Parts: sequence; C-alpha cells; structure tokens
Amino acid sequence: MTFLRQLGLAILKGAQIVSGIAPIARTVLPNQAGFIETVSADLAQVAEVVTAVEAIGQALKQPGPAKLSAASPLVAQVILRSSVLAGKKIANEALFAQGAQKMADGMADVLNSVHADGVRTEGKT
Repeated sequence: MTFLRQLGLAILKGAQIVSGIAPIARTVLPNQAGFIETVSADLAQVAEVVTAVEAIGQALKQPGPAKLSAASPLVAQVILRSSVLAGKKIANEALFAQGAQKMADGMADVLNSVHADGVRTEGKT
C-alpha cells in the first residue's frame, strides 16, 4: 500500500515537508523569502489537488490513469494562478496541458515515495 493511497483525506504530509524546508530556504536566501513562500504554497496546492483526487478516485474505484486525467486540469489551474505564469500568455496549450499532467503525475510519484506509515489519521467521534 502506497503513501498516497493511504493518505486519502488524511493529513497532507507533502505540505508539511514543504513547510519544513521553506524556513531553511528563507534563511539561506533572505532576499527570496517572498518567492519561496509563494512557490511553497503553490507546491502544497498541487499536492492537495493530487491527494483530493486520489481520495475521490478511491471512493469511485477509479484506476490511476483516470485519476491523473482528473487531477491534470486542476493542477493546470494552480499553475495558471501561480506567480510563475503571472502576466504571461500560454502560446502552446497542448504543451502546457502536457506539462501540467507531468506535474500531477510527478507529485503522485513523490507522495507515493513516502513510507506509508507516515499517514496519520484521527478518529472522529
């Protein structure tokens, strides 16, 4: 069982990892603190999208490719809202969609690489 599968709707470990790295990067690169915070938040949003789609995909018994197809346009929206593309026009929509799909797929791989015992859940009473 992979981390991403176990994670479902539980605590998003990827966001915690990113949050842990950001303070170090801000110390080393103080002039880039705002940029680091923005990139950190964008990366956490991509992880949240992938995690949410994984949870919904599990509930609907969807295979991996179907979950990737569902996550890709949502990741594209995160990218479009990011500071990386602020004020820029997409010249090649197909290439942009391909890149967003790769980012969604890559984030799923990153989350799947984390040991499954890292998932922490709390019972609701």
